[in-house]
Amino acid sequence: MNKLEKLLQDWNNGVLRGARRRLAEHLKINEATVSMWLSGRTKPSEENIKKMSKIFKVSETEIQKAFGDKNISNMVEGRIELEYIPVRGLSSATEEKFILEETETFLPFRKTGPNQFAIKIVGNCMVDPDDPRNSIYDGDYVIVDPDAEARNGDVIVARLDGEYSTVKRMYKHGAEVHLVPDNPKCEPIIRTGATFIVGKVIDVYRPVRAKKERKM
Repeated sequence: MNKLEKLLQDWNNGVLRGARRRLAEHLKINEATVSMWLSGRTKPSEENIKKMSKIFKVSETEIQKAFGDKNISNMVEGRIELEYIPVRGLSSATEEKFILEETETFLPFRKTGPNQFAIKIVGNCMVDPDDPRNSIYDGDYVIVDPDAEARNGDVIVARLDGEYSTVKRMYKHGAEVHLVPDNPKCEPIIRTGATFIVGKVIDVYRPVRAKKERKM
């Protein structure tokens, strides 16, 4: 545990879990920035050092020691805020999976909205054999915007029964909500009651994976 993590833990009633998000809210910055500080990739600005001194009730010198002596400009810090998006956990396109609420990592993906986040997809229910280019594959990350309006035909992340989630296309039919997979081999989910829409899927992030060498 580094010095910053110790400060966070002591400040957050002895628990490190959730402290990053709480600190980000106090500083009014993106949680990704705090994560970059913890990993040693960036350092806070002088303004944020002063704010953390008041939050943690320790001297500015002690805050500076937690980050070392190397200075990193505000421009770098601002760029990191813009270019990293939090991954909130995973959701299944096939089976209902719980969305982990604690941020575990970040993607280098430029945010276009303040509350956007990513979810890793498990399963191939959103793979359309007739439209592979617009399919969502197992292992992809979807970028979710909870503030975007979801209309019929849009891909959404829906929370079911209060604690499970799924990724499907949404179609409203009167009092019913049809959550339809792109893969015709998978069954749709029909809900007659209220369906809580976590957010609209606005993009897909697909990391490049290693492959075995092709035989010549």
